[in-house]
Amino acid sequence: MRPYCLTLAAIAMAYSSPNAQAVVPDHPQKQLQARTNLPVNGPSFNLPEGSSFNSVTVDLNDNAEVAFKVQVLPSTQAMGIWFGGNGSGSIVCQSENVLDVSITDVSLDSQPTVVYAQTGGSTNGIYRCDPSGPNNVLVTAEPLGATAWGTPQTLDDGSIGFRASFSGGRAWAAFANSSVTIFASEAGISPGSPYGFLFTPAYGSTGKIAGKTQILADGPVPQHDQIQINNGAGSITTLATMQSVDPNSPFVGFNNSVAINGFDQVAIVASRVGGGSGVFLVQEGAEPQTIALTGVDGLVEIEFFAPALNDAGLVAFRGQDAQGQAIFVSDGSELKKVVSQGDLVPTDLGMAQIGQNDASPVFGGGVAINDDGDVAFIAALHPPGNNQIEWGTGVFVATASFDKIFADGYE
Repeated sequence: MRPYCLTLAAIAMAYSSPNAQAVVPDHPQKQLQARTNLPVNGPSFNLPEGSSFNSVTVDLNDNAEVAFKVQVLPSTQAMGIWFGGNGSGSIVCQSENVLDVSITDVSLDSQPTVVYAQTGGSTNGIYRCDPSGPNNVLVTAEPLGATAWGTPQTLDDGSIGFRASFSGGRAWAAFANSSVTIFASEAGISPGSPYGFLFTPAYGSTGKIAGKTQILADGPVPQHDQIQINNGAGSITTLATMQSVDPNSPFVGFNNSVAINGFDQVAIVASRVGGGSGVFLVQEGAEPQTIALTGVDGLVEIEFFAPALNDAGLVAFRGQDAQGQAIFVSDGSELKKVVSQGDLVPTDLGMAQIGQNDASPVFGGGVAINDDGDVAFIAALHPPGNNQIEWGTGVFVATASFDKIFADGYE
């Protein structure tokens, strides 16, 4: 935690006052955590030479520590887990060192431990990596018959939510108290299930799973998509559906991935009736809350990556405006850019510029936000004004700054 500033969690406590006003932070300070590079252009930073990663999503905890997977480690067939913070860190765990091994994006708690899943090795399943050692521990290979464990997400209590894959379909599941609970499963593995497809879910600190579901046709009701939240004990609530089955719905479709916070708010990206798309917060018993809309406040496009959501209701997401690709943060009242294509950022080589030498994306994977409002992201780099020289790909933390707080007891 940062000692001389208000955290977003502390600010959120003041929101109980009827006179309190929400605040979206600025992010003027960006700190490099690790950087790949081509050998011809000099050394990497906090990574073994020859390491690389592409389209991975970094995770971030409330201590501003980060973790991410490294897809290529030099002189090995293993994949690596990087952990660190405050500008330092290293590879702390590795997958099995075998051909065709693969691991998922990672999840980081505040202990800190890192969770990921491995396939293609001799002992596959969900692993927990302790940066301080002992390192890799197999947590579970359940449910029985599972062949893959997609995007596991860990909580501070040690439980893990994930999507299990089987030969006949997929299921949402969670590991807790040494056992695995199935929350929902597709019709291909559970005849009679209403689900034709279960998309990548989000696992929240109340122990619930939320995500996009494909509902099979039933009588006059056509096949359609919904956003649901599920407590694993039989309580399933539809938070958003499509206009094709609900004429009052403002949505005609949903992106595949969502985010959830500790208040069971779910951040979604949805296509709107009448055109355009938006980022919304949905929760049981409430109308959808608009966070950002294309065509408003200069937002041109919302990119097809999962949004990130914290307990104060701040949503971070990838998008584009007139200047190009950017990472935005909003609470629905104000939209701010965290970082943008063409921005200058500090690195171990000096100031670098975010960009590519062609039309390739300048940001990699999704983004992460913690309860202090800090944002972690991955960006391609080159020397200022010269995109013909690659300075590799950097992992950054953008620190939240609150210039003035309008809330009872704060000024």
